[in-house]
Amino acid sequence: MKALFKKYTDLDYHTVCEFLIKLSKEDDKHINWNWARWEWMSFHPEFDTNLTEKIGLWFSDSELVGMTTYDHYFGEAFYAVKKGYEMLEREILQYAVDNFSDVNGLGIAVNQKDSHTLDLLKEYGFEKNDNNENILEKLFEENGFDYTLPVGIRIKELDVNQDLYKQHSVLWHGFENEGDLPLDQTTLDKQSRMLSAPSLNSYLHLVAVNEENDFVAYCGCWYHPQTDYAYVEPVCTIPNYRKKGLGKALVLEALKRSQSAGAEKAYVISDSPFYKNMGFMQHSNYSFYWKK
Repeated sequence: MKALFKKYTDLDYHTVCEFLIKLSKEDDKHINWNWARWEWMSFHPEFDTNLTEKIGLWFSDSELVGMTTYDHYFGEAFYAVKKGYEMLEREILQYAVDNFSDVNGLGIAVNQKDSHTLDLLKEYGFEKNDNNENILEKLFEENGFDYTLPVGIRIKELDVNQDLYKQHSVLWHGFENEGDLPLDQTTLDKQSRMLSAPSLNSYLHLVAVNEENDFVAYCGCWYHPQTDYAYVEPVCTIPNYRKKGLGKALVLEALKRSQSAGAEKAYVISDSPFYKNMGFMQHSNYSFYWKK
């Protein structure tokens, strides 16, 4: 079966989403790179949009059957092929090495149970290092989303048209970035792009608001009706409001809402007790292999 290569354009965005949705249905070994991570990454302020033409796509009879992309910027990559098109793997892997390596080489995260990919990467000179990604999974249970809120705190849905500044602020301070909140137009334009993600559903992106109407915690949750899972990214609380259960409340409320929309489970890239205490269990682990 022949496949034609083409470089990615913005017109291919939804095609890639559909490919990743089908991929996770066929085999969850790539669940660390699901459609929601693609969307979150593609619209993230740190994603280097100047490099997107390097993303490689392989089509067979107009169907996307293989792809490779960088993660935010060069130096890390993901690649995958549809079942039945494994003969493309070497071509796609070589393309990733040739086009996505930076001065330190190239890293690819691999499911530790995926012996086929592990053997292929080793054949190409990749070596395991200490970095890894851990995937936790929570299977939904009826009435399994109980939480309490402190006095003076309420939960509201993110308003993508009105909440740009406040969302930018809670993410900046919640992830403890150094320095004053940047408010230059370039930064705000990048934040605005994040809120324009096609599948960002305000019903699932929630904030905790204090009595002064400030955002003090945030939870992003992603769900697509063609899947049976939700994906949690990002979650943060500003320092002065931690240890009050706000992050837990937002995550559980978002998961309850995603269940009502059709999700049966949720994934998060983390190994934190924060999620495990909410019922998330170990699903899979991905080790990074690097080619210098």
